[in-house]
Amino acid sequence: MELIIERIRSFFNSKAESWDCGISAETARKSEKIVRSLAIRPGSAVLDVGCGTGLIIPWLTEAVGSRGRVTALDIAEKMLLVARRKYDLPNVEYIHGSIEETPFLDDSFDEIVCHNCFPHVMRKVEAAREMFRVLKRGGRVSVSQAENRESVNRLYRDLDGVVAMDLLPDDRIMRDIFERAGFSGIKIYDGDEQYLFQAYKL
Repeated sequence: MELIIERIRSFFNSKAESWDCGISAETARKSEKIVRSLAIRPGSAVLDVGCGTGLIIPWLTEAVGSRGRVTALDIAEKMLLVARRKYDLPNVEYIHGSIEETPFLDDSFDEIVCHNCFPHVMRKVEAAREMFRVLKRGGRVSVSQAENRESVNRLYRDLDGVVAMDLLPDDRIMRDIFERAGFSGIKIYDGDEQYLFQAYKL
């Protein structure tokens, strides 16, 4: 498992400088729509899991306002460098690490957003447990994609190589992963243009 994780880290590090060139205007539009639909409250503490080069950071910081904060987490340190270069903001902190094992205290965040990232999380059960730990009571995790599940999984299978098996689980498995971690109030939307899974720490 550690070897696989290192290969994924190396893969994304190698793509960091050119990553934004592959993000279409349509993907950005759909990503913005998803983040805005979350209606994150001003003053919130938000964890952006697998932030990459910072695609959704502008909309997250807009949502939390000057009283809130965004913590951007990524396993690929070169992705973080690009994101910081683009958005070096006083209320954004960049952390190199994995969602399966974070440096954060219990009950640190109001919201966790995992956008265009969850397929690449190798230890999904451990990740869900860690997200539950660092969320505050009443907090929410949102796992989203700018495509539906079928499109996401087809894309990675077609790419082959190190990300060929990075898939978004079906509804039953997603529910099981997050319920086992302690989450409840699960909602899943798998539409024509996007995927959104939400769960709460009640």
